[in-house]
Amino acid sequence: MCAMPGKNPYRPGVGLPPLYLAGREGESRRFGAALRSAPEIPANFTLTGLRGVGKTALLTKLSEIARDRGWAPAQVELEPRHNSEAPLVALVGEVAARLADEFATTRRIAQAVGRAAKSVDVSYGDLRIGFVRGPSEATQDLARVLYDSVTAANRAGREGVAVLLDEAQVIRDDRKGTDFPLSTLLAAVASLQREEVPISLTLCGLPPLKTHLLEARTYAERMFRGEEVSSLGTGDARAAFVEPLRETLVTFDEDLVERVVAEVDGYPYFIQLWGAELWDAADAADIQHFDTRLLDAVEPGIYQRLDRDFYEPRLAALTPAEQDLLLATATCSYPPLVVSELHSASPKTKPNVNVLLGRITAAGVLYRIKKGLYEFTAPRFHEYLVRRSGGR
Repeated sequence: MCAMPGKNPYRPGVGLPPLYLAGREGESRRFGAALRSAPEIPANFTLTGLRGVGKTALLTKLSEIARDRGWAPAQVELEPRHNSEAPLVALVGEVAARLADEFATTRRIAQAVGRAAKSVDVSYGDLRIGFVRGPSEATQDLARVLYDSVTAANRAGREGVAVLLDEAQVIRDDRKGTDFPLSTLLAAVASLQREEVPISLTLCGLPPLKTHLLEARTYAERMFRGEEVSSLGTGDARAAFVEPLRETLVTFDEDLVERVVAEVDGYPYFIQLWGAELWDAADAADIQHFDTRLLDAVEPGIYQRLDRDFYEPRLAALTPAEQDLLLATATCSYPPLVVSELHSASPKTKPNVNVLLGRITAAGVLYRIKKGLYEFTAPRFHEYLVRRSGGR
């Protein structure tokens, strides 16, 4: 026997692109086609799905496609601190300024964007931007920095700017207040696109993103093409597990592959995790073959790592009362989580349960399907809670 060759080809980290991206050809093709039709037809997309389905990896792929199509991609991960107009405008402005600085170093000059608008509210250089309603100062500021970045990109010979925002579910309008970051973003981009400024917007996030968009602007459903990023089918899941091994000397049994594919339910993060743990175990044992005996030996450790790295941080981030309520869901049927059943499972009062559910939802652990029904944003989270509670 000899040592395992090379580095571990699996990447179970947060948002790390796998060596082989399986099952996302349709989304990639549609995005590329949309860019070819822009700016006359705006190329706006939403990518929504559970945690662990590979949304960020797909977003990175779309960024590469934009670059290959001659566009300037700007991929950014949003954080809760950006859920306000001023921080959001500052973040996008910073990214746009970096793009402009990058293009300012080039000497290639292309025709700058701009054509006369039919009606005007605000003017930026030669382009006069028209808004559906009177724009807020934040909307004007954001439209200005986006327009400047597109101008710089065009002068550098690029087709336009593709803005790709990850974790976009963290920004939403405050319906009871005066802060509307999501509306500001949509209004600024839409105002530019109405004048055929070549800018593309892709928002990537958890399922609540779709609701937030509709709450922000009634036209949001017509502004975006929605892509549901789900778990992989059997064939794609198999490819995602097997293809990274093609350039190695590792061999595998087909029954091992079948077991892994069945166990991971098609979730890309799980595929990477199972593969990485099998590789490390084979490396430690100085073998170059994956079989079911190896899987039997490492699977308890896989679940320990899954719980420690994927599930426990989400539970630990909650308050003790919120944690108690989540652990009470272990005795409830699932999916979905039925609130009336949770009321019976928890010793807390109904009003308290409802308040805590709202907080847990705001933390991104649950999302509401409809009144009285919820699901977890992380796949198989309920199974983890059952294990944590000492259940089956």
